[in-house]
Amino acid sequence: MPKQLPPLSWFRAFEASARSLSFTLAARELNVTQSAISQHVRALETRLGTNLFERKPRGLALTATGRQLLPYASSAIDGLTKATEIFQPNTYATEISISCTMSFAQLWLTPRLIEFRQLNPQIAINLSSTLWPDDYLINKTDIEIHFGRINQIKTGATVLFPVELAPVCSPSLCPDLNNYDDLWKLPLIETLGAMYSWKQWAERMGQPSPPRPVCSVDSLIMAQSLAETGMGVALLSPRLCHHALAMGRLINLQVEPSPAEDCFYFTTSDHAASKAGVKEFSNWLKELSPWGTH
Repeated sequence: MPKQLPPLSWFRAFEASARSLSFTLAARELNVTQSAISQHVRALETRLGTNLFERKPRGLALTATGRQLLPYASSAIDGLTKATEIFQPNTYATEISISCTMSFAQLWLTPRLIEFRQLNPQIAINLSSTLWPDDYLINKTDIEIHFGRINQIKTGATVLFPVELAPVCSPSLCPDLNNYDDLWKLPLIETLGAMYSWKQWAERMGQPSPPRPVCSVDSLIMAQSLAETGMGVALLSPRLCHHALAMGRLINLQVEPSPAEDCFYFTTSDHAASKAGVKEFSNWLKELSPWGTH
């Protein structure tokens, strides 16, 4: 007899939770209750005889077996989704898929996407955020936007912009900076796992070590949000937080320009290079960047 598979709803609950690392967000996406998501995931874990998530006080983390299962679940669900789309009318001339980090998507790309949609209303956009470097291998999107060293980017990649870091904060702090001693008197917000810590940044600028940060977060998005509230000074890329700077929610306290060794760049998958929508989006990105192709 053929082996009986767990219900598809269990896999959908697991896959949505794994992408967002949140039962709550998965419930919103699938339009069910958080309890239903939790029960489906627990049922799948029981059937497979292994834990797929580590339940933490502030969210979820995939176990080794969870990360092993995710690409298979994603691929199967994506395949079924595409199969059903065959029988649905398509109102768009083409569809493109884009992957990038959550911080880049929220801070830089999404405020500009409305412009692309207005110029290209016939193109549907599928935007996915990455949590780990190997997510790019799993998602297999048409266009991939990466972060890395300028002198190490892939052949054929297009640089969007170099990343220079600057201290930024809310205008409510009203600082009057003349030197680094004045900067170190302000509360600092540290972004864990970012390109540079405050200490590393100070060393690059040839300055003594800064005081201990008053708050540490694990994403650039949270660092910017806290800086906007007046919590302290965050070390961010002015290009990433351009929208907040332009709206006056943040001010740049740049003591002096920091050297740029890193950049954001994008590549186009071989399978999508000839797609009209991909060409339009690539050209649009290039128009936003004067740095050109490497």
